[in-house]
Amino acid sequence: GTRGVGVDANTNCPWYSGGTDCPDGNPDCATGSGDNNAFQCGTALTADAIPLYNRPYVNLFDEPATRSFALSLAINTHQTGRTFQDRSYVFKVQNKPASVPAGATITNLGVRGRRGNIVQSYPAVEYDFTPTISKCSPGDYLHIQLHGSDFNAQRNANNGEGWEYSDRHNLVQMSQRGMNYPMHHSKFDMFSTLEEQQKWAWVGQSPALCDTTIQDDNNGNQNKYRNCGKLNMAPNRFPLNPEEGLYRCHSSSTFNYASTRNNNFSNRSHKAALVGSNTDDDDEETSTDEAVVGSMAAVLGVSLIGLGAAVYMKSKGIACFAAGASSGGGGGGGVVTTI
Repeated sequence: GTRGVGVDANTNCPWYSGGTDCPDGNPDCATGSGDNNAFQCGTALTADAIPLYNRPYVNLFDEPATRSFALSLAINTHQTGRTFQDRSYVFKVQNKPASVPAGATITNLGVRGRRGNIVQSYPAVEYDFTPTISKCSPGDYLHIQLHGSDFNAQRNANNGEGWEYSDRHNLVQMSQRGMNYPMHHSKFDMFSTLEEQQKWAWVGQSPALCDTTIQDDNNGNQNKYRNCGKLNMAPNRFPLNPEEGLYRCHSSSTFNYASTRNNNFSNRSHKAALVGSNTDDDDEETSTDEAVVGSMAAVLGVSLIGLGAAVYMKSKGIACFAAGASSGGGGGGGVVTTI
């Protein structure tokens, strides 16, 4: 079969020799020549080989020079082996836990965005749940995964909450998405037990370890590690065991929730909703579209009726369309109204 180019820098292309004399300090000028049959490290592009030097000219077609020409590749071998702004992530997909019925659907609920306001977070976005509207019928599941970072740039200083380099998220129920205060736990109905309510509100922080004397953001309290009110003691990934993030949907009602740390009232609202329904988005959009079309048709119908009545009245000289009808009062010098 086709031989590969080796991955060990000590043995890769041992027959290749290249010039590295770059008087202007730009390594991009390095060129060279080599053995075209040695580990496919030659200077030509063939069915089994690629040229391994800077800015090569390659001929894609097996044609003589009189009938073909080489294309230039803007490849700098000093750069192609490097990684710039690595934003790759590793995630694992596994089978449903035994506790989840075979026919149940699991929908992922996570977070996105980074610290700061809309300018400071650019080109990313401000914090948000994703999806913002989750649909989950009774008997199905949400897989809640709250991931954050400890390495955000401060950006002079950005307008995030809590420890200045971190992301943290929690989940508390609200009565309405238009509100900014969480409900008292006695009114929570999204979570069936007090333990589950505290689990998602406190996200792994133990009250025994928190500094419960912190009641405001003064004196650098935002950045104090034991400030559990800002979720500073929470892990950057919660829950640590992914299976503990499973939430069984139990109602056809709609539940509204927010993150207390990041819901910054203005355009930085960190809110979402769980709809206990299996209605497809397309069905909702279709219903909305039909309602809009119906309203437009009704308005158009009324307009046409009015126009028809006006034309009829004009043709019969009725009311204001009668000859000599005046728009003014008194002295008879009025203007005749026409259309």
